[in-house]
Amino acid sequence: MLPGAAVSSLATTKAGASTEAGARGWPFRVRLGPLSLPPKRVRLWGAALALVSLVPIDTALINGGGDWPAFWSAGATVGTPDLVDGARHAAWQLAHGVAVDYWRYPPAVAYAFAPASHLPIWLGFVIQAAIMLGLVGVAGLLLARIFALPASVTLVLAFAWTPALASADIGQNAPVAFVLALWAIDALRRDSHLEVGLAVGLLMYKPTLGLFLLGLLLLRGRWRSLGVAGVVVATAYLISVLAAAGDWGWPVAWWSGMQPWLAPDLIRNADKAISLPGLLGRLPGVPLWAPVACGAVVVLLALRGLARAPIVEAGCAACLLTMAAGPRAWGYEAGLMLPILAWAMAGGLTEPWRTRLIFAAIPMGLLWLVSAYTVVSGVAIVVAAATIMWLWRWRPLGPDPSSAVASTAPATI
Repeated sequence: MLPGAAVSSLATTKAGASTEAGARGWPFRVRLGPLSLPPKRVRLWGAALALVSLVPIDTALINGGGDWPAFWSAGATVGTPDLVDGARHAAWQLAHGVAVDYWRYPPAVAYAFAPASHLPIWLGFVIQAAIMLGLVGVAGLLLARIFALPASVTLVLAFAWTPALASADIGQNAPVAFVLALWAIDALRRDSHLEVGLAVGLLMYKPTLGLFLLGLLLLRGRWRSLGVAGVVVATAYLISVLAAAGDWGWPVAWWSGMQPWLAPDLIRNADKAISLPGLLGRLPGVPLWAPVACGAVVVLLALRGLARAPIVEAGCAACLLTMAAGPRAWGYEAGLMLPILAWAMAGGLTEPWRTRLIFAAIPMGLLWLVSAYTVVSGVAIVVAAATIMWLWRWRPLGPDPSSAVASTAPATI
C-alpha cells in the first residue's frame, strides 16, 4: 500500500477539533520496527533538532543580522519619502552604513519596526529573534487547541520543525504569519467570523502568504469574514498612505521600484525555493508561463478538497498550498506547514504511516540550513510530498473522505 493510502479523514466533534489521536494523548507508535520511540526520547530528539536549528543565529550576528537591517531601515524611514522610493531608500541606507535592500512589504508594516530603529541594529536583531521564538511557542499552543493534542506534543513539533525557527536565525518574521494563519484556522473551527476576518486581513501584511486563506473564505462563502478582512486591508492601505509620506498612489511606486530587485532576489535565493512553481522556474530554458501554469494546475486540483473538506482541514490545506503553489515561497516561511503536519498527527494519517512519515519529514526540515549545498531544499521535498498526498486524497472523481463511510473504512489505492 502506498503512503497516500494512509490518508484518512479527520474525525471531528461539533467544534471540529477532537481526534482519536488527540484523545489518546501520544499520537505516535512507541516502536517502529527495531527503533524504540518512547515519548521521552522523542522529546529529547525534538529539543536537539531545535538547538541545532538555532546554531546559525551566531553567523547572522557576525554578518550584520541577516535580513534584519532591511526591517530596521524601514522602521527608520517610515513616514518619509525615503521608504517607498527605491532609489531614495537605497541612498538612505548607503548614507547610514546599512546593507542596501528594497522594502518589499506594504508601507504600513514598517511602523511595526519603528521602535526598533531607535536601537542599535544588533540589539534590535536580538529582540526580534526572542519575539519570533516566543511566537513559535504560541503556535505550538494554538496547534494543541485546534487539534486537541497535548501541548507537550505540539510544542515539540513547533520547535523541532527547523523552518519555524529560521526567522530567528536570519532576522525574518515568518512566525507572525503562521501564528495569524493558526488563529484564522482556530477561529474557523469556532465559527468566529470577526476573528477569521481579522486574522486573514492581518496576514495580508505579506500578500503572498495570505492569498490562499483569503481565497478559501471566498470559496466557502464566508462573506462576513471576507468583509472584516476587507476592512482590515483597506485600513492598512490608509495607514500606508501615511507611511509613504502622504502618497495615495504608493502601490504604483512601490511595485515599480520593486521590479529591479525581484529577478536578482529570485536568483540569489533559488536554493531556498520550496514551491512547485519556484522549483520548476529554476530549470534552464523553462518559459515564464510554465511555473504559472504549474501553480494554476495545483490550485485547480485542490478545489474539490478546499470546497468539501472539514473547515479545519481546508484551512490547513490552504496553508499547505501557500507553500506548494505560491508564486514566491522560501524555506524560512515553511512554518506554514505546521498546520498540515499537526493535522496528519491528529488523525489525518493512519498508522503505521503517521509515525513513519512524520518522523521522516521533521528531520528533513533541518536540511534547509544546507540548501545551498543540496541544490534542492529538503523542505521542498516535504512540501511536494505532502501536497501530492493531500491532492490524491481529494482527487477528482475519487471517494469523498469527509463522508461517514470514508472515515470508518480504510482508504485504498
